[in-house]
Amino acid sequence: MGIFEKLKKKNHELKSLKKINKVDITHIEKLFNISLPSDYVTFLLKYNGVVSNDAFNEIYLKDINENVNVDVIYGIDTGNDASNIEYWTNAYIDDLFGSTVIIGDSIQHGFFVLVCDGSNDGVYYYDDSYSLSSSDDENNVYFIANTFDEFFTLLYN
Repeated sequence: MGIFEKLKKKNHELKSLKKINKVDITHIEKLFNISLPSDYVTFLLKYNGVVSNDAFNEIYLKDINENVNVDVIYGIDTGNDASNIEYWTNAYIDDLFGSTVIIGDSIQHGFFVLVCDGSNDGVYYYDDSYSLSSSDDENNVYFIANTFDEFFTLLYN
């Protein structure tokens, strides 16, 4: 059973931002010269981003023993720049590692990023505002999960 089926079984309803298709996903992949993982593509096609609610909020960063709170998981062409992968990734492109897109933000003003380079793949927290006590100029990126599904599952545990 996939993550979306598990959520439905537990009666978690997610608010989709806007329906998209594979052409929209291909646009993002070409724009940022990446290949998005299949679990993330499935999420985008089904929900294209979601806004936080009571059950969809906290992620524990075990490496530094701190929590961050999910605000929005971005989508593609949502009709609102503040909810778009393309907008935020372009805004921070010079600060990001290669083969990385920004997929969401936290209440603490950091970003959730998806690395798709083949060797460091996964979801990370990018504390660009240095809101966490562990963040400084040398280290402000923290590993969360190996896959998008794993990241998404963490939100509901």
